[in-house]
Amino acid sequence: MRELGLTEALSNLPDPVVAAFALLTQLGDVWFLFATLGLLYLLAGERIASNPRRSGALLIALSVGALATTLALKATFAFPRPPNAGTASIPPWLPPALEAVYLNVATGSGFGFPSGHAIGTTVAYGGAAAVLDVWNRRKRALVAGSLVGIVCLARLVLGVHYLVDVLAGVAVGVTYLAVTLRVAKGDPTRAFSVAAVAAAVALVAVVVRGVPSEFGPVAVTLGAAAAGAVVWRRLDPTERTVSVPVAATGLALSGVPWVAAYLGDVGLVPSLVAGAVGLSILVGLPALAGRSDGQKNDGTSRTA
Repeated sequence: MRELGLTEALSNLPDPVVAAFALLTQLGDVWFLFATLGLLYLLAGERIASNPRRSGALLIALSVGALATTLALKATFAFPRPPNAGTASIPPWLPPALEAVYLNVATGSGFGFPSGHAIGTTVAYGGAAAVLDVWNRRKRALVAGSLVGIVCLARLVLGVHYLVDVLAGVAVGVTYLAVTLRVAKGDPTRAFSVAAVAAAVALVAVVVRGVPSEFGPVAVTLGAAAAGAVVWRRLDPTERTVSVPVAATGLALSGVPWVAAYLGDVGLVPSLVAGAVGLSILVGLPALAGRSDGQKNDGTSRTA
């Protein structure tokens, strides 16, 4: 029913074209979305949004919820990917050192319906178009739609999804985005709470369907969503300037627990803690940086 023939029709494209789409698909990968939104949260100024810190936190909350929703739906339907999703032809011009990286980005594993890349990009880029102030709304929507379209096409070219998978992913993303924005009303705490509910539903789904391999990722999203709601509520609302080195360091540190939980298969509770710690570092960094600057200034005053 999902096999409409488009994935097969795109399977014979030249290697350079496939390699280009393997790179473009990273625009919808979890690491890229969270890194981009994390930097926006930490560094964006008022030219991007009237309240960039609040808008950035809202977008992070939306993406956490999108990931949780993806995990819930994949576990519920448990539909497989296309037969050759786990294999890829290595371009002859690719350096041997990059072959493993290429295979990682050009293939897919796990369940295929709906497309997580389609859900994630729709929520992240669609959310950015909805809450940011840069350009005008029409141009933001056009850019967001183009990015979503490119990522969806890349998933088809790589043969890791059927057309139905990406169309369903976009529909789910639009629905989740619309519902969460309506419930949150611009409040990141509410958006994180919606994400926590989605993660709890995902946890029930993987337990009921018996998919132990997804316990860790679901627990990470649940811990992240719960921590985000708590930390943002307690965060000093005063805008704190974060330097680029501090932002880059904080973003890297926030990702360490998530990567460790994902790669280490550490179990339910450690994954829950990892998600909470990682999100707390990211969301709490501006307040921590502000306190550190304040303590330095107090010390300088005393010394003077």
